[in-house]
Amino acid sequence: MKLQAIYAILQRDASAIASTELRGIRELGDGKVYGSYNARYEEAIVRAMVENDGGDGDGVIIERQQGKFDLFDSLKAGRIDATWIFLPWEGVQAEHEDGIELYEFVPADYGVPYGYSPVIAYDASSTKLDDTVLRNFVAATMEGYSRAMNSVEEAVNILRKHCDPPQSPEFLIWSQEMINEYYSDGSTLGRMSRQKWMNFANWLTNKGLLEASSIQIDQLFKNP
Repeated sequence: MKLQAIYAILQRDASAIASTELRGIRELGDGKVYGSYNARYEEAIVRAMVENDGGDGDGVIIERQQGKFDLFDSLKAGRIDATWIFLPWEGVQAEHEDGIELYEFVPADYGVPYGYSPVIAYDASSTKLDDTVLRNFVAATMEGYSRAMNSVEEAVNILRKHCDPPQSPEFLIWSQEMINEYYSDGSTLGRMSRQKWMNFANWLTNKGLLEASSIQIDQLFKNP
């Protein structure tokens, strides 16, 4: 299977490293514990952020997620010092439901360029999905996200039945209102910039996380 991105759900990063205690991400390098989801590049990104803030990246203690271990619950309970969160979900939960103040550190503020995430991708080796099919799919997807932006309560009423575990309508409205701010850059929905892909790929190669010869930017995405 040859995956190729065709739609960027978010035009900017809606995630952050969060802590209830650390006022600067550099403090993670002082032997503090970061709760990791075991995601690719995650630990390298966190250590780079600490270093770019003047801290010791190697001083971060990594505690990796085990099974259904909930890292955000562990953060709130003080068992770890920081973890990665999704601002329109855990961030909203902390503010509106838990009454907890979070210190949030967005990767782009610490020298880590945004790599489109999440994206909708397709199997580019498939002969069943021609350009017309892809264009129609992307157009319908744009229409759906545009509708969610313009009709928050309608979107929540449609989507809430799929939440597991269930969430209150109030929480889902707060969450939807926040994520709506990330769907568009003010001019487009879903579209991807070659330069953004290049910036992230170059960062990965400079950190030794990817071989430059293995990257073909134009094979990674297209805007149907």
